[in-house]
Amino acid sequence: MYDELAAVELADALTCVRKLSPEATGPLSMLDEATLGWSWRYPQLAELQQAFAQARSRQWPHTRTEQTWQDVITTAEALAEALRELGDVRLARCTEPTGWGSCGRVLAEQGSPCTSQEHILPEAQSGAS
Repeated sequence: MYDELAAVELADALTCVRKLSPEATGPLSMLDEATLGWSWRYPQLAELQQAFAQARSRQWPHTRTEQTWQDVITTAEALAEALRELGDVRLARCTEPTGWGSCGRVLAEQGSPCTSQEHILPEAQSGAS
């Protein structure tokens, strides 16, 4: 869902975290996963993404407090601010087929080959028909 968003669109989604219920761990998990690819492609985001991931992981029912929720909001907004600086950039993702669908890994640069070993080789695709 969030994987296809441009940097500024993902930033908007992170800013909306403050409107969520603290119990809504699903959207936080999806945002965490979506921002991980950005931190790989843009290392300057890695520390901010890691802070958001750690804050999000403290949102489980047995560890959730008002402070942990404020930490989620604060780290989401900091990551959003950094993503906004990238503008309308979208991550290039691998479209090669795998056993579960398209690979989807973030590519190092536009047009660079994916290094995943999970791709289905063309001869295996034709033999599976």
